[in-house]
Amino acid sequence: MADLPDAFFLPTHSGSLFCLYHAPQGPVLRGQVLHLHPFAEELNTCRRISAQCARALAAAGFAVLQFDMYGCGDSVGDFGDATWTDWLNNAHDAQEELQRRAGEPTEAAPLWLWGVRSGTLMTADMLKDMNVPCHVLWWQPVVSGQQVLQQWLRLDAAKEWLSKDKERIEATPSLSEQLKRGQDVHVGGYRISPELARELNTLHLAPSRPQTPGQGKLVSMDISASPSSPPPGITRQAQIWQDQGWQPHLQSVTCGTFWQQFSSTDPSDLIDASLACVR
Repeated sequence: MADLPDAFFLPTHSGSLFCLYHAPQGPVLRGQVLHLHPFAEELNTCRRISAQCARALAAAGFAVLQFDMYGCGDSVGDFGDATWTDWLNNAHDAQEELQRRAGEPTEAAPLWLWGVRSGTLMTADMLKDMNVPCHVLWWQPVVSGQQVLQQWLRLDAAKEWLSKDKERIEATPSLSEQLKRGQDVHVGGYRISPELARELNTLHLAPSRPQTPGQGKLVSMDISASPSSPPPGITRQAQIWQDQGWQPHLQSVTCGTFWQQFSSTDPSDLIDASLACVR
C-alpha cells in the first residue's frame, strides 16, 4: 500500500501554500515531479485523478509535490486577488521545496513539470528561469491563456442566454468588455480581476528558450472519450518545441473529460501511459 503523502503549508512571499509531498518508494529515486494544477474550478474536478497519478508516480520511485497556488484550493488568499505572476512565483517556490526534499535533479533523476490544462502554460513560463535538467508532461494542454479565459467567460454567457431577461442581458456590457474597462467580473463563483485577464491574454504554450538538443523531453497527452488524433494546434506547438531542441512525444489516451465535471472516470489508461513515458 502506498504511503500517505505529507500534508503541510509552505511559507512564501504571497502567503502559505497548501502542499502534498509524495515521497518516492523503492531503493532508487527515478526523478522529481512538480504538479501544476488547472484554472479555477478545474482544480477541483481534476483533484481526484491528479492525486491518483501522484500516488502512482511515487510508487514508481518519483518524488512528487502537489500544491495549491495563491487563492486556490486550501492555500491562503482570495482567487480574485491572484495574478499570474503570483502563481508563477508560487510554482518556483514549490519547485525549490521539492528540490530541498528530494535533492538536486540529475540526468538520471530529472525534474518533470507536470501541467494539467492551464497548468501546461505554467510549464512553459517556468522554463524561462529553470537551470536544472528538466522534462515536461502535459495533460490536455491549452495553446494560450486567451483560450483559457474565453472558455471560462463562455460559461457565464451560456447561463445568461438561458435566462428569460433578454432585454437586461442585451443592455449589459459583456464580461470581456467589463474586464477591458478595468472591472472585476464573477464567473461560476470566481472573481476574475482585469490584471489576471490581461496576463492570461499574453500567455502562449511556445517554449521560452532553446533547449540543448536531445536533453529535454516533451510528453503531451490528448484525452478524449474515444480514440482520436492530437489537435492540430498541439501538433503545431510540438513542432515549435522540436525546432527548439525538445524531443516531443504526442499520445492520445481514451479517458473521460474529467476536468469538465466531477465524475467517477477510470483514469488507469491515462496514468499508465504517463508512467510509461516518464520512465
